[in-house]
Amino acid sequence: MSGLLITFEGIECSGKGKQATKLLAFLKAINREAIILREPGGTVYGEILRTVIKHPQLATKAINEVFNGHEDFPQPIDIANGFARSPYCELFMFLANRAEFIDKRVKPALASGQIVITDRLHYSTRAYQGGGRFHSEPEMIKTINHLNAIALQGILPDLVILLDISIEEMIKRRTQESDKDAFFEKTCDQDFFNRTRNEYLKIAEEEASRFRIIDGTRSILDIHHTIISSVAKIVNQT
Repeated sequence: MSGLLITFEGIECSGKGKQATKLLAFLKAINREAIILREPGGTVYGEILRTVIKHPQLATKAINEVFNGHEDFPQPIDIANGFARSPYCELFMFLANRAEFIDKRVKPALASGQIVITDRLHYSTRAYQGGGRFHSEPEMIKTINHLNAIALQGILPDLVILLDISIEEMIKRRTQESDKDAFFEKTCDQDFFNRTRNEYLKIAEEEASRFRIIDGTRSILDIHHTIISSVAKIVNQT
């Protein structure tokens, strides 16, 4: 028995987490085996990479403290130049996480017949790194698509829910919340998020049969009902 893979995508503050949680509750209420997995993360190495990607200042401090005096770390990690990293380094950290995530969590869950809900997947890398970092340069988009295909090991979502909001709406929502932005988000300006959103919309156009674009400014309940309608179409086929 093969399961289903449903992925939530969107820029910051688009409501992915809330809607993924509500979808999980709905699926459990109709007695379907389902889980939520987040990306990056989900495995031992994935969670380690997540801390380095999103909170390098905290991860590096902890590493320096734990390995102080260790023979493999005779000198503490040099942070004199801060935590800036190249877009290429960032890209491959996400890809390394994804390869482990697919192999250790997604493939086994699908093989057991579960419905797997992921909070982000490979589309985020194309949108954020391809669009945001590399300005949608065609050769880099082609390269990222190829690298993603390797990391995914033949796995693709059955349905992608893209919760779309404007950059202005994202900024408004961020100002209404406590400061939860990680180091990663703090390195991204408004132009970055504009490029990221535009790349998401390009992907959705390319894979129209797989994507469901939903206006993220609608009410939480209204969005949930729309998601349920889309999910029911593929769940009823299994």
